[in-house]
Amino acid sequence: MIKKRYLYSSIFCSTLLLSGCLFNDKSEEDIIEDKYFVSVQDYTGEGYTLQSGNDTDKIAEKHKEEVEEAVKAYFKENYQTEVKVHNIVGAVDGATVFVESVGQPHFYSYAIIPVDKDKEEIDPEGVWSQEGQVETAIVSGLYAWVYEDRFMELDTFLEGIVQEYPVIGIREEANENVRGNYFLTPYYKVTVYGGRLEELLPVYLMNPNKTKEEWKSILGPEPIDPSKISITIQMYMEEQDVDPNEKIFDTIVEQITEKDGLPSGKYSFLLHDNTIDKTSAQNNKENSLKNGAPDYIVKE
Repeated sequence: MIKKRYLYSSIFCSTLLLSGCLFNDKSEEDIIEDKYFVSVQDYTGEGYTLQSGNDTDKIAEKHKEEVEEAVKAYFKENYQTEVKVHNIVGAVDGATVFVESVGQPHFYSYAIIPVDKDKEEIDPEGVWSQEGQVETAIVSGLYAWVYEDRFMELDTFLEGIVQEYPVIGIREEANENVRGNYFLTPYYKVTVYGGRLEELLPVYLMNPNKTKEEWKSILGPEPIDPSKISITIQMYMEEQDVDPNEKIFDTIVEQITEKDGLPSGKYSFLLHDNTIDKTSAQNNKENSLKNGAPDYIVKE
């Protein structure tokens, strides 16, 4: 994606010499940085885009109240889950609506509502979601709830790292507005790929109003298979205009490896610089430091 943007920037400058590109002291990389990247401390989701979404975005916003009502009804009717709507982003022939579950299990997700650009109307009866997306979000939320003590241990551990080193997480508003997937915090996300945890889903869809103790009983005492759970931790340098610090990165990886009492799963850790691409809510720069597949940190 970045390489394409470099290409577009080169074409733009070569065809519009009178605009001043020829005399700009900044490199193409700096121009890309200025246009697409913002400090993670400032990022709340503003600028996030999906393909060809400008027109549908405006139409959906005109019908905001109807969109929210339709999406809430969709989650209630299909997943027995009450949600609140955080953001609406235009997409091809529709709008993506980012939501958060109310109460437990806690998770983020999204649904798509069709938009007719010619008639400037929405289709409240046509709301849909990508296959497995909401289901995985529910299961990841149930996992985090059933093993709440371990996840609290993980949260406390990561907060300690942020206090000790000049690193930070993403803002909660960004999670709410544009990163609607699964169980998610400012520091990590949890994805469940199958195994015994998925057996909770049909029970949930029939009766979601069970207590944590009831879900624990249904799951049983057998250990969770860590290979079926991905826990991806991402942090950013607190200071602007510096590369990810390799010494800090290695130290955090070591501390995660040695830490006991964390939720079962295969862990990845990524350390980025201070920026995030506002259009994608990601940082995929080459300078990011990564510890993950195939060398996951596995916690039983």
